[in-house]
Amino acid sequence: MNGTVETKSEIRARIDELERLRSHVSGSVQVVHELDQRIQELHRDLDSAEEDLSSNIIKSHKALCKAKQMGEKEAYGNDPAVYYTLGVCGEAGEMANKIVKAMRNKDGRTEKVLAAVRSELPDVIIYSHVLAHVLDIDLSKDVNEKVAIVVKRALDGYYGGPLER
Repeated sequence: MNGTVETKSEIRARIDELERLRSHVSGSVQVVHELDQRIQELHRDLDSAEEDLSSNIIKSHKALCKAKQMGEKEAYGNDPAVYYTLGVCGEAGEMANKIVKAMRNKDGRTEKVLAAVRSELPDVIIYSHVLAHVLDIDLSKDVNEKVAIVVKRALDGYYGGPLER
């Protein structure tokens, strides 16, 4: 690597790629052995790798706060809960506005809608993660709990009929 830090997702992708390659290698014991060793190294790297999205967002937030000489639980002199909530709403509004304009103009609608989502959704996610961080909310835990509720509701027919289990 070029001194860059790989995320867990990137390392998992490399492990998957090597495991696929290993399953297709035949005859060369040495190559299989080398692939196995590299896969083991990647599994060790995986344990110490940065969490994907959340950790990187919070790391960049902390760096920005340090550069701005403010505490990481502050918000430019404002109430952080209000400030970052309004940031989420503002970015979601920008995304919605771009989608509305793309749909209204009907020229390349699908591409423009996708471009609007790609442009603004990361900002929504970043503000959401920072909001959770400044309020000491375990966003991963809460999202996983919510997903479990939604899946249970879907299986129970809450969203228009039961799904097959």
